[in-house]
Amino acid sequence: MKKKIMKIMLVISSILLILFGFFTVQMMTNVRDITLRNSEKTGKQVEEYSDKAMRDQITGRLSATALGCAYILNEMFSDFAGSVALNAEAATDIYTNPEKYGNARVTRPEKFEIGQMKAQFVYAEGVNPNDVDIRKELAMIGNLQGNLTAMYGQYNQLGASYIGTETGILLLAGPVLQERWDSNGNYVHLDPRQRPWYRKARMTQKVSFTDIQNDYDTGRQAIMCGAPIYKGKTFVGVAGAGLYLEGIEKMMMNARIGDEGDSCIINGKGKVIFSSRKEGQLEPQSLLIEDKDKDVASFAAKAASGESGLELLDIDGVTCYLAYSPVEIVGWSLVSIIPEKTVLAPNENLMTSIRDSQDEEHTAILSIIRTALFNMLTLIVAMGIITVILSSFLSERFVRPITLLTSKVHDLEGDQLDFEWNEDTGDEVQELATTFKQMTDRMKTYIDDIQKATAEKERIGVELGLATRIQASMLPHEFPPFPDRKEFDIYALMDPAKEVGGDFYDFFLIDDDHLGLVMADVSGKGIPAALFMMISKVILQSCAMLGTSAAETLNKTNDALSSSNQTEMFVTVWFGILEISTGNLSCANAGHEYPAIKRADGCFEIYKDKHGFVIGGMDGVKYKEYNIKLEHGDKIFLYTDGVPEATNSEVKMFGTERMLQALNKDASAGPEKLLQNVKDAVADFVGDAEQFDDMTMLCFEYK
Repeated sequence: MKKKIMKIMLVISSILLILFGFFTVQMMTNVRDITLRNSEKTGKQVEEYSDKAMRDQITGRLSATALGCAYILNEMFSDFAGSVALNAEAATDIYTNPEKYGNARVTRPEKFEIGQMKAQFVYAEGVNPNDVDIRKELAMIGNLQGNLTAMYGQYNQLGASYIGTETGILLLAGPVLQERWDSNGNYVHLDPRQRPWYRKARMTQKVSFTDIQNDYDTGRQAIMCGAPIYKGKTFVGVAGAGLYLEGIEKMMMNARIGDEGDSCIINGKGKVIFSSRKEGQLEPQSLLIEDKDKDVASFAAKAASGESGLELLDIDGVTCYLAYSPVEIVGWSLVSIIPEKTVLAPNENLMTSIRDSQDEEHTAILSIIRTALFNMLTLIVAMGIITVILSSFLSERFVRPITLLTSKVHDLEGDQLDFEWNEDTGDEVQELATTFKQMTDRMKTYIDDIQKATAEKERIGVELGLATRIQASMLPHEFPPFPDRKEFDIYALMDPAKEVGGDFYDFFLIDDDHLGLVMADVSGKGIPAALFMMISKVILQSCAMLGTSAAETLNKTNDALSSSNQTEMFVTVWFGILEISTGNLSCANAGHEYPAIKRADGCFEIYKDKHGFVIGGMDGVKYKEYNIKLEHGDKIFLYTDGVPEATNSEVKMFGTERMLQALNKDASAGPEKLLQNVKDAVADFVGDAEQFDDMTMLCFEYK
């Protein structure tokens, strides 16, 4: 009986152990399956999120780099063209009003002066340098030696600055070159009338850039700019200058992202004129607009037409992102290139690491299951009869932690990856839980890193918004600003192109009978221009409050800004001081736009005043002053170049004529209504095109 009972108990215990083992294996298999599914699901979510994040981050940086470098090149060429135009304006004034100027001495270069920087007299073959009229004309334009020399010192890559005339003479500022003489020591003539910069400016009758040319003397590649000179309405010559291309190529190389990135510059004909690649589709002189790859040819056509954008194309058999942005003033387009595989490499590395981790975890899970099976068989063989007694204990020992682990794994859904394990079982279940917790911790760390990067981007956006509000608070913004003064009415507004801008206006009472009016435009855009704008505004107002004249105020402001201008930024300024009791307005203009004036019985017209050099560009500049007599009902309109140069989607500018039409639409209206009319006209003209420059206006009515 005892043996029978023991036999029955042994059979029962064996069955129980077998059933226990079966259910245990079943639960562990469920844990394995759930763990694998969640791991694969989480891996796919991470892969999708990180792939998009990587693409957005790199392509955004690529586009910003192309836009920023193109903008810097455009600003450099615009500044260069402006300097050439200033020289042409000065020469026009000399030819038109020679009686205002003395005679300057300019000599022909000598051999012993080779390498020296100086103003030189060069002439075409057939020109008699001793002819009375030639000497008289040379002595007259010689007054521009200082201007040309100053421009030469302003640009590091400048070959020379010069004035060429229809009589075949050339006033040149630059180093005396060996090429001025041939191998026999004979003087080599130079006819400015045959040079590309001269011929293009004469043909177009405006400031013009040439295509890339070889310098006449040195043979180095350069791009040249010319501006026509007139005596009255008669064309008499061209002011010009040439920039060597080494600095432009260096700027182009700055548009590369990483060691595997490339960059190039495409001209208006779709040809590659600079490239970091020396061979292949993007090699220099490649005519991309005729490339056999239609997608590449289409991209080149867009870039050549002045568009900006981002393309995904096959270049030399490699799929690449290409971001392009126009350098409008010279008709070029700057292109930044990076292979798609470089964009995706960090994500692929991450996913490889995750897959390796998943493989290790899968191996660990399978190892744990095999160990559990082996232990289970050993228990069945070794423990036999005592399994009945120990079954309850073993059930509690093995089943509960596995059930708990299964439940916790089931709770993991989506981005909810918090996994806590407080049990101390000391067996394979503990190892499985620990391994799974390590995996979820790594997933949480990666997601946290992505969230921190997103938060940092939002913080920068908030700070830019704060900068916008700070800048707006620096300008007068309560209208009417002087409610108790009935002698005049004034209204102004500023609309920056970016979060912060470089334009500013100002008006302030110097004393009870004198009102200061300011309209200014800082070179550049963004935060650097905004900081320079705040400094310029404070210094100018401080100088004006000293009670000096308009010209002396600009003199002092220029001295203050030029003394420590390490950023090489500058500001154009129109400044006027109104004597309220008489209507006498004394004004000075430092390179700013012409004001528009409306007399009480007339309409708005451009008032072409005297221009001086920009503020902050050069020490010791003296500004000239002029007076305007305002009568009852007269108005004056001040603005920055963002108004006439507002550009629509067809790359056409708003222009001063449309601005005057908007002003004269209701010329008798008050200042606020006049500014709103101009703003509405600009908005209708521009349409959906992006605003590239700050737009600032001020209208003053004398009552």
